[in-house]
Amino acid sequence: MKPDKLSPLYKKVTDDLRAQIEKGMYQKGELLPSENDLCKTYNTTRVTVRQALSGLTNLGYITRRHGKGSIVTEPKAGLGILSLSGVTAGVGSQNLSTSILQKQMKQDWPLDFFFPLNEGELKHDCIYFTRLRRINDIPVLYEETYLSNINLPGFISRELENLSLFKILRESYNIEVKEGEQKIWAILGDKNISELLNIKKSHPILHMKRKLKTNIQDLNIYSSLYCNTEEHFLQDYF
Repeated sequence: MKPDKLSPLYKKVTDDLRAQIEKGMYQKGELLPSENDLCKTYNTTRVTVRQALSGLTNLGYITRRHGKGSIVTEPKAGLGILSLSGVTAGVGSQNLSTSILQKQMKQDWPLDFFFPLNEGELKHDCIYFTRLRRINDIPVLYEETYLSNINLPGFISRELENLSLFKILRESYNIEVKEGEQKIWAILGDKNISELLNIKKSHPILHMKRKLKTNIQDLNIYSSLYCNTEEHFLQDYF
């Protein structure tokens, strides 16, 4: 386990055990070492080990049974869509593909927009497009995106298929995300969203509305996201 002075010890233990499970060192149905053995392995206290095991439980990697121990389960894959680094960076090495359903187009801001807009933003129109993200060919995320149309020459003609939006903005326009705000609900999917995510109508899905501020004044990135969490949970570290 690599030392990291910025992370608490329980987090290091959680990450190390999680990595071992993902590498197959512990298979589904097997027991992790006892709390006493883990204390010896990581040279730490029982309190720290229990915090680490609670973290693994919350992530879906183990279940804990009184008198038996920590049993490895079949974990769902984690989606890092809460991160300011974006979906592509959050998903990491998983087989992520992106389809453009509505190509980039300039339009006026919707009158009933889901975030308040400031005067600077309202002086410009916006760029709107929609994407469907798949992992291993399973649709997991439908996203409607709005960009303040400021200092983005040629953006509407750019190819976005299977590419990272944040990387394009950073490398081609020197635009960096600095901070953000996001609101999250559990909702029942309507007919259109359910068909896009290939789930039954009225099946619960996650809905997120997000505002990301950049280093360019009044250039903000807004997204309305719908996530199918049947096979994936949301995961990010803070």
